[in-house]
Amino acid sequence: MATMGDIKHSIHAIAEMQQITRAMHLISTSKMRKAIVRYENNRVHFERVQSALKDILTHTRDLSHPYFGESEGGRAAYVVIAADKGMCGGYNHNVLNFALSAMQKSKERYILTIGQEARAFFERRGFMVDVEFLHVSQNPSLYNARNITRDILELYENGIMDEVYVVYTKFISAIRQEPRLLKLLPVSMSNFKDISAETQYSGELYYHPSPKEVFDILVPQYIVGLVYGCLVQSYASEHSARMTAMENATKNAEDMIADLTRQYNQARQYAITNEISEIIAALDAMK
Repeated sequence: MATMGDIKHSIHAIAEMQQITRAMHLISTSKMRKAIVRYENNRVHFERVQSALKDILTHTRDLSHPYFGESEGGRAAYVVIAADKGMCGGYNHNVLNFALSAMQKSKERYILTIGQEARAFFERRGFMVDVEFLHVSQNPSLYNARNITRDILELYENGIMDEVYVVYTKFISAIRQEPRLLKLLPVSMSNFKDISAETQYSGELYYHPSPKEVFDILVPQYIVGLVYGCLVQSYASEHSARMTAMENATKNAEDMIADLTRQYNQARQYAITNEISEIIAALDAMK
């Protein structure tokens, strides 16, 4: 049976841990809200870019550009977004196992990781990580999204890969997040199934100075928007999952403290009863 000192020490240690989990819950709540605001501020601009790109594709005949078309899926690159640390429930486990399953369809794969947990996950399973983007998971900025897009386009344009996918966690609500696979390159009409065009007209578009120069500028901006949206949604999902995990941990700590407090009171009552019995026994012996 644990002594009163041991129980008191356990209560103190759990109370300190409870303070940490409560603080982490508040921090994650604040970060999640800021991430959603950041995403909403960028969403309008990004939807306009998507709509404009669909409009161009719809009214362009015989389009030939390295960024467009269908690929056979021989060499595929996967940008996998996870967290830099754990303590966020099943967030990392869900998205990383989903990414591993999605990769099985590719004959040759390249792995580009965002977040230390993603790199560690693949290395533990014997996969070589080709590119690692450091210090990005906790800073989903447009600056980082542009840097990632620049590296992806450079590899794609040099013919190293035929397809590029991003695996991220879509933020649906504070209690629901789902891993998703999104194709970045090459761009095709299937990317715009849920996007409505801004205008409805018939005819063919003409470009100045040329279609290639227009798409050389427009498509990278479109991909930057996709990458940024995936970063922000993953960031919000991570902190939402951590918020839930820390809330559960705080409640569990409360239950443990309540249980230990009952044990402490029982031990204290037992000690008092035992002392009274010893005093009575000593008085009887003296008589």
